Amino acid sequence: MQCNVCEFGCEIDEYSRGRCGTYVCTGDTIIQDPDMGYLGAYPVSIETIPLLHYYPSGKFLQVFGTGCNFQCSGCVARLLASGKSLSSTTLTPSQVVEKALQQDCLGVVSTLNEPAANYYLFRDLAVQAKEKGLLVGCSTNCYFTEETLNKLGQLVDFMNVGIKGYSDRSYISCGVPSSAPVFRNISRLFDMGVHVETSVVYSRGNETDVIKVAEAVSDISPTIPVQVMRFIPFGDAPIELEPSVGEAESLCADLRKYVDYVYLFNSPGTELLNTYCPECGSLLAEREFYGPMGSRPVKPWINYTCDCGKTVPVKGTTAVERFNEEGFMGGYRISRAFGMVHGVLTCLGILDDSRLIDVWREISDSGTLMQVHHMIQQPYAYLDFVRLIAEKANMPEKGEELISFIRTRLELVKSLAAENSGRKVYYCMGSPLFALNAGRMENNLVAFSGGLSINKQLQKEGKPGVNVSPSFINENNPDTIFISGFLSRPLYEFYTLCRQYGIETDAVKQQRVYEVPPSWDFGNPRWILGLMYIADKLYPGNSGIDLEKEADEFYRQFYGMPYGKATPNRSFHRPTSGTWHVLRCTHA
Repeated sequence: MQCNVCEFGCEIDEYSRGRCGTYVCTGDTIIQDPDMGYLGAYPVSIETIPLLHYYPSGKFLQVFGTGCNFQCSGCVARLLASGKSLSSTTLTPSQVVEKALQQDCLGVVSTLNEPAANYYLFRDLAVQAKEKGLLVGCSTNCYFTEETLNKLGQLVDFMNVGIKGYSDRSYISCGVPSSAPVFRNISRLFDMGVHVETSVVYSRGNETDVIKVAEAVSDISPTIPVQVMRFIPFGDAPIELEPSVGEAESLCADLRKYVDYVYLFNSPGTELLNTYCPECGSLLAEREFYGPMGSRPVKPWINYTCDCGKTVPVKGTTAVERFNEEGFMGGYRISRAFGMVHGVLTCLGILDDSRLIDVWREISDSGTLMQVHHMIQQPYAYLDFVRLIAEKANMPEKGEELISFIRTRLELVKSLAAENSGRKVYYCMGSPLFALNAGRMENNLVAFSGGLSINKQLQKEGKPGVNVSPSFINENNPDTIFISGFLSRPLYEFYTLCRQYGIETDAVKQQRVYEVPPSWDFGNPRWILGLMYIADKLYPGNSGIDLEKEADEFYRQFYGMPYGKATPNRSFHRPTSGTWHVLRCTHA
């Protein structure tokens, strides 16, 4: 029997569950797999979905399941998209609605996995939520059939439509034949009065395609916001596809020729998360980076009309109080928790996704996730995290092997720090004006190395940091600056920005600004290499650390490959992009 949810039109019978892996056939009817439900329901701010012109600062209940009809390289939520069950305990639509009401949420929103894979589940949720006066929306690739979209459009209030590109080629790379249904559906949703915002992935080399997306959206309405998602290479995606923040900002300037509102995500410190008047260019709403594909208002956006008289189309009213998520909660941040668990399991020699799923099931409750969030921020506490994951995976011996490797290097750096005077250090992410939170692992690595982190003086926090002024950096005058290995920026762009902002610290004058190697300072056990990298830069010629030798030993022992063969990307669990051949077995 043919499924009519999306344009693929899968044949589903007793032997096939469709492309999503989430539908079954009973008699002459296709239904949601009865075992499917929502795996999580967490309150989030609407800007982390992200939507920027809809009930600003509003609190919504984010829900997610598993399954997707697309197969995109570098997917930020690969496991959730896989269609595999990650939990034996799921939430029904009625339980989700009850949670939303109990936590005073304005509505519910389906994210992370594709709602087309959970259409019947999401439809039931929408109906029940509307009955209780809740708003309903989702993030989606919007590859629905016309019939399904017309039904769904009557049930939802808002959507963020993720566009892969304009050309069919951009969709073929995700296993999809054509982009046409997506633009058709956006136009139909807009005509139906659904609040629509669009997001488009920008990877290096697809600039023309992104511009054509903006043109196509403008043909529907130039008032529809276009969110540019700077591509961050996870999974097997090569790091060469990652454009710099500067390149992305330049492209956004071109997009403003076609649409009124362009926003840049995955780019800490950029000013292009702000809303500017399309008529006179005045600043109307200021935001800052708030984790992968997320943002946060710096202050409430109350007045939607510029002094020049131009009114920004915003649906709903701004919340009186901004909701702040804790730990891993908030938009796509939960996917980074998956990655951190995956990173340890890979070092334990566990490459089977089903084992990862089993371990995730053991630690995915909100209480344990909060404990994990605290464990991963301190060098010695991280060893407890490794032990926890190793025990859940029934690999205690391999866990102790990893712990022993890390502990030996910790003692080495600890002795080195005791013998040297500390330097003043500043740790930023992506921009000189985006400072990492004082309590994060990166700044604790600096302190462990004997450095004096000026970030420790910050009185406010964000996720993973906050915007600061040039005066904060200049007044504290760090003589060493590190740029995060997760979201970085080329040094030539960094120094250009320092000149532009008037940052004249000793670190800049003496060119002691360093890009930490990808994913070496947070998110996976490679942080121990990042710690040695930091110590070596703080005490050049005096550390006694052979970083190449240490990295090669780590990669051979825990990844089964020489360091010299690795071409890393931003992934927490993979040591290299592309095909990864394990050269030798390093575990029982």
